[in-house]
Amino acid sequence: MSSLPVEDAEPVSLSPTLIVEDEPAMQERLRRVLSSLGCDESRIAVTDSVAGARQLLDGHDYGVVLVDIGLPDGSGVELIGWLQANRPAIPAVVISAWRTEEIIFAALRAGAIGYLLKERDDIELGIALRSIEQGGAPIDPSIARHILGWLATHQPPADAPAPPAGDAAAADAPAALTRRERKILELVSQGLSNRDMAESLSISRLTVECHTKNIYRKLAVSSRTEAVFEARRHGLLR
Repeated sequence: MSSLPVEDAEPVSLSPTLIVEDEPAMQERLRRVLSSLGCDESRIAVTDSVAGARQLLDGHDYGVVLVDIGLPDGSGVELIGWLQANRPAIPAVVISAWRTEEIIFAALRAGAIGYLLKERDDIELGIALRSIEQGGAPIDPSIARHILGWLATHQPPADAPAPPAGDAAAADAPAALTRRERKILELVSQGLSNRDMAESLSISRLTVECHTKNIYRKLAVSSRTEAVFEARRHGLLR
């Protein structure tokens, strides 16, 4: 199971878990997978709607939220966006049958740290969810390949000329990155954690975090996945 970098590769607890899924059979399946990973049944909450999830999240803390996309009263993407705005410390992972480009990128832009497909067997889902505890961002292999293929076809060629001053495209260009910020962005694209980057560059982790925040601000993004995407789109990474 592939894993993309997240903002800070710190361990995340799978317990307690909130499952947001409207199919009873899938609810039980996810309970079973989580139990096999050592999660206590009493610490696994389940709801079948966006409204139910918001209500539970208003009164409880969770290690992770597992979100389906198609819910009776709205989209899982909507819930992920709400989480980012109201409970940003709680990570969300999509587990869905939806695999269209529009939905995948919408979920990742909303703040999901992973995207898994229901078609995978229990062992594969278990391995992917276990990786979250080590700070991973699990992405289904077919989804990861799709993302990489999309980036390869949408990034500008290396020899593409810069847009002329005043050109409409120039308005979309991000603020210039410093040499250090470009280096950090390169390491981010390689999947290094903040700790690894600090050791590699012989600087403090706090300095890395400051540079990362500046990169996010200049690229107008809020996650590592989105930063790499935007950097490649603007030709800042190859």
